[in-house]
Amino acid sequence: MTSIHDILTQAVGLHQAGKSDQAATLYRSVLAIEPAQSDALHLLGLLTRRGDRPQDGVALMARALVLDPTLTAALFNQGCALRDLGRLDEAAAHFRRKLEVEPDCGISLFRLGTEALACGRIDEAERRLRWTAAVDTTNPRLRNALERCATARALRDDAADPSLPPGLVVRGVFRDSSGYAYKVRRLVRHLVEAGVRVRLIDLNYGDTDNLPDEQIDPLLRTLDRPVRAKAVLTITTPPAVEAIPGLKTINFTMFEAVGIPALWAGHSRRHDHVIVATESSRQAWLGAGHPAGRVHVCPEGVETVEVSGVAPAVILDSAGRRLSDHRVRVLNISDLNSRKNLSGLLRVWLRTTRTEDSAALVLKVGKSGGITDSIREMLAQVSTETGRTLAQAAPVFLVEGKLSDAEMMSLHAASTHYWSMSHGEGWDLPMAQAGAMGLTLLAPDHSAYRAYLDHRVAHMIPSRVTPASDSYRGQDWWTPDEDIAAQLLRAVIDDPDGTRRSAQRHLLDHFSWTQAAQRLIALLTELDAL
Repeated sequence: MTSIHDILTQAVGLHQAGKSDQAATLYRSVLAIEPAQSDALHLLGLLTRRGDRPQDGVALMARALVLDPTLTAALFNQGCALRDLGRLDEAAAHFRRKLEVEPDCGISLFRLGTEALACGRIDEAERRLRWTAAVDTTNPRLRNALERCATARALRDDAADPSLPPGLVVRGVFRDSSGYAYKVRRLVRHLVEAGVRVRLIDLNYGDTDNLPDEQIDPLLRTLDRPVRAKAVLTITTPPAVEAIPGLKTINFTMFEAVGIPALWAGHSRRHDHVIVATESSRQAWLGAGHPAGRVHVCPEGVETVEVSGVAPAVILDSAGRRLSDHRVRVLNISDLNSRKNLSGLLRVWLRTTRTEDSAALVLKVGKSGGITDSIREMLAQVSTETGRTLAQAAPVFLVEGKLSDAEMMSLHAASTHYWSMSHGEGWDLPMAQAGAMGLTLLAPDHSAYRAYLDHRVAHMIPSRVTPASDSYRGQDWWTPDEDIAAQLLRAVIDDPDGTRRSAQRHLLDHFSWTQAAQRLIALLTELDAL
């Protein structure tokens, strides 16, 4: 007769091999024989929390810990599960219990150190992080975390120094090519131009592929002088916000799906105020139970540029064909992830276009190179789904690599249309900027797009709420109607002049970065943060 130990060993092997369903079946068979088997409870709970029933997984691991309070792996995994559910204090309690059993656990020390830093307990954070350094010399994030402790202490002391001029501390990445970094660059520039004294702190959570120094606004490198601040405005996601004792914690953020994750909700509840760019994001926070008086809307902006002064990017495909030879030049700028729904966009393109069309699609995908193979795989899949190949459709021009803000503008200047099939957006800077530069827009009728577009100024694609996938699993997002998108795309290719719509005047009149900064200043003043 097979022993429980043998069954459990087999289950663990399947678990480690990624065969979750088979492993779960064996864990359950162990529990049918011995309901108090703590290892089986813990490991079944671990599988369950990573699936579609995280609460059930937490309950199973809690049973395991009642039976064996010193089960260190269960203590750690339960802490991670509770953290993902936004139950941050309970999660920290489990990491502390793990340290009681295993005092030199570097990962638990690090988690508790960064938790203390997020809550503004600087001395505790530094103590735990230095302890981490003594027991774990391989943690690549440790040095940056200790630097943030020193920065937090300096900001706290500056806020109490009456000899310093009043100002605002802004924290955020600003050296890379992400949307958050672009927002920091534009907002800070316009805050300074409006007369706000800004102390800019670069969030340093790890080494990133930053833009070259010569592509960064020189002003930003001068904003390192201490100020006497009332608040810290952190422009990032809620889990990356860290409180400074004595200063208000204000998070300028956004979310792209119908609701925010429990982890985000848990962190946001700790902050004094949350600022989001659109009503769509505000509703996501309210849906998570966030107090209405502590979440505010401040739209982002578009850059006012003289389009005639922007040199269009010169783009050739692998056959040497020029983008500029095509009358309709449709641009999409996206990260390579499921939310951007590039597969849906390519399905519509293959279904709708023909080689004889004077049209081309320009895809700027990702923030660096090395994505050609992924796009090729996606095209192969889409070809199978549609029964059409790229050779039967209008050409697709792929742009790779890290581009500066000016080079991104050149991409817009080389295009006539901008098109998104995204499942959800917190703002969509490339779409908004395309509209401000006079491109005709094809936009999903959902989320942030409704904040600055409508049927008068853009072609809006009807969308329905559907379950999200991948890193958004457990949430809902929106899926644009591919049939209507195909009809709209066919119409603009057949008659670009007759289907022209322009959001340029609307966006420049109501959504410039100057106006965004003015709205932000007014809001921060109202919140007694300036």
